[in-house]
Amino acid sequence: MPILSSIATQAGRLWRKSPANSGLAGTPPKRRPGPADGSGALRATASGAIEWLNDTDFRLGGTLFHATVDPAVYHARVSDARGFLVVKTRGMIEDLLSHDQHLPIGTILDIGIWQGGSVALLDCAYRPRKLVGLEYSTRDLPHLDSYIASNGRQDAVRVHKGINQADVAAVTRVLDTEFGGQTIDLVIDDASHFFDETMASFNVVFPRVTPGGLFVIEDWQWSTTDVHYKLDYFQGKPGLANLIVMCMLVCGARPDIVSHVTVSPTQAIVVCGPAALPKAGFSIADLARSRGEVFTAVL
Repeated sequence: MPILSSIATQAGRLWRKSPANSGLAGTPPKRRPGPADGSGALRATASGAIEWLNDTDFRLGGTLFHATVDPAVYHARVSDARGFLVVKTRGMIEDLLSHDQHLPIGTILDIGIWQGGSVALLDCAYRPRKLVGLEYSTRDLPHLDSYIASNGRQDAVRVHKGINQADVAAVTRVLDTEFGGQTIDLVIDDASHFFDETMASFNVVFPRVTPGGLFVIEDWQWSTTDVHYKLDYFQGKPGLANLIVMCMLVCGARPDIVSHVTVSPTQAIVVCGPAALPKAGFSIADLARSRGEVFTAVL
């Protein structure tokens, strides 16, 4: 979700995920069947089964959530006793809760946390030993603070506000402080959606991802449809799709660095290979080549 400016926070959300964009390209992932009426438990998590109360509200453990992609709703609503606000479709939430099919999830970095709903959802789903949220806004998140305190998760769940994802020094400080020598099993980037800014944080974070771990880049597709790229928010900005192409090129030439890239209409999942990467100085752009030439961001 947009985090780089107040304009980003307001304008960038207008194009967010829509039900039409929630399906996966190609073969869909296996899903546990649910009741025909759309309610009830769908899959087991660290907090038990997720229970859909209706098309938008669900419960995980004892925590309530409200899922919406309607701008009129998510701009007006905050995370509160009615439930944590999660700006995702039901299908996207089910996908989010399936990442432990790849490997056990013990450490998570969530970049761009909006109203804090994604942090609570990830914590309920995986109960990681460390979950760190980064957010550009400095807004108060009292419902998230209450959740962390009431569940005794102060040491495990940490939120750092006022962090620009393009600020390499600031992001590095947080990673060093919170994770130290631990690798990160799951990264969710739902922040600015800008190419340069997202690549800056990718270069800092990806070398710290666990081999076989996942780096999920959300909303990479904004430059592919005119309803999105014509927004003032994205004017003059190269498409985030360039970063996905770079990861694909590196996957082809250096699968020991990027072992897989899986793309759907709303997210790209980059799987970290087994190669040891330097924490400082890593650049995906330097490695992305075609016909011997460094790939130029043209999308």
